[in-house]
Amino acid sequence: MLPHRYLGNSGLKVSVLSYGNWLTSDDPEEEKVAIECIKAAHAGGVTFFDTAEIYAFGRGESVMGKALKELDADRRDLVVSTKLWRCPKDGVNNTFLSRKHLVEGMKNSLERLDQEYVDIVFAHRPDFDTPLEETCRAFDYLIEEGLAFYWGTSEWAPDRVAKAIEICERLDLHKPIAEQCQYNMLRRENHEKTLRPLYENYKYGTTIWSPICGGLLSGKYNDLETPKGSRYAENAMGKNIWARFMKEFDPDELKTKLKSLEEIAGELGCTQAQLAVAWTAANKDTSTTIFGATKLSQVEDNLKAVEVIKKWTPEIEEKIEKVLDNTPATVMDFQTFAPKKPRRGLRVDYDFE
Repeated sequence: MLPHRYLGNSGLKVSVLSYGNWLTSDDPEEEKVAIECIKAAHAGGVTFFDTAEIYAFGRGESVMGKALKELDADRRDLVVSTKLWRCPKDGVNNTFLSRKHLVEGMKNSLERLDQEYVDIVFAHRPDFDTPLEETCRAFDYLIEEGLAFYWGTSEWAPDRVAKAIEICERLDLHKPIAEQCQYNMLRRENHEKTLRPLYENYKYGTTIWSPICGGLLSGKYNDLETPKGSRYAENAMGKNIWARFMKEFDPDELKTKLKSLEEIAGELGCTQAQLAVAWTAANKDTSTTIFGATKLSQVEDNLKAVEVIKKWTPEIEEKIEKVLDNTPATVMDFQTFAPKKPRRGLRVDYDFE
C-alpha cells in the first residue's frame, strides 16, 4: 500500500500518489480504459481521486463516478475531489466563482459523480470579478450543507490565498486547506518559490499536478521528436502544446537534460517517468502527487515511483539538481541578510510500514 500523510494542516490524510482523470474524446473505448485506470490506481494503493466539472465537459466526473461505484472500497476510505470554475454548459452564470455557480455547480458535479459529497472542492482558477468574500462564503456554505468537507484553491497567487484565509478567519468561515498547482522538474518557480509563504505561514497543503510535464519527462521524447501516433503529432491541441514546449525551453539544453535524467533513472533501476514522479514527491511541500494516464501500463509504471521515493537520498537530490540547473532564485531572509535555502528536500514523515 502507498503511504499517506496529512493534507497541509488539516486532519485529512491523502495517499502520497493520487490519480486524476482528464478525458480527451467521446470514444467509448477511452471511457473503458479510463475506468480501468482508476480501478488499477486504487488496487495499487491510491485513495485520493481528482477530477473537475470542465474535464471533457462533464464526462470526466461521470466516468469517475462510474469507476468509484465499481471499486471494492468503503467510501469513507476514499478522498474524492472536484474543481469548480467553469461549467460544461454555456450560460451567463455557469462560470467562475459566484455563489450561484458554486452552489449549482457543486450539485451538478455531485449528480455526475453519483456521490452525496466530495471530500475536497477546489476553486479551479481565481475569479477577479466576483468579490472574494462572496466566494469564501459560498465555499463555507457548501461545507456546512454537507456537500463537501474541505475547500481549496488551484493556480491561485499566494496573496489571494492569504486574503481568502484572512476573510475566513475574520468571518469564522471554513478556510481553504490546499493549493493544486503544476509542478515538475521543468516548472519549479511557482511551487518552490512563489507559493513558499503559504507553506511557511499557514502550512498550506498541496495536490500538485503534471509531474511528468505532459509526458515530456517520460523518456519517450528525449530526442525531441514526436512519433507518429502520439498526441503531440496527431492531435491539434497536442501540436500546440508541443510548440509551446519548444518556445519555452532551449531544445539543445532540454535534450541534454532529458538524456542525463534517463541515465540517472537507469542507475536507480527505474524508468524516467518514475524518477520524475518521485522527484515531485521528495519535495517536503508536496502533500500528494497527482498523476494521470491514457493506458493501464502508465498507471502501473507511475505507481512504482513509490519504490524510488523509498530510495531517495541527498546524493540523488544533488545529482539531479546538477542536471536540471534550474533551482529558483532564493528568497532573501532580511533577518539574517542571507538567502534562504531552496525549499526542497527529503521527506522524513512518510510511513512505509
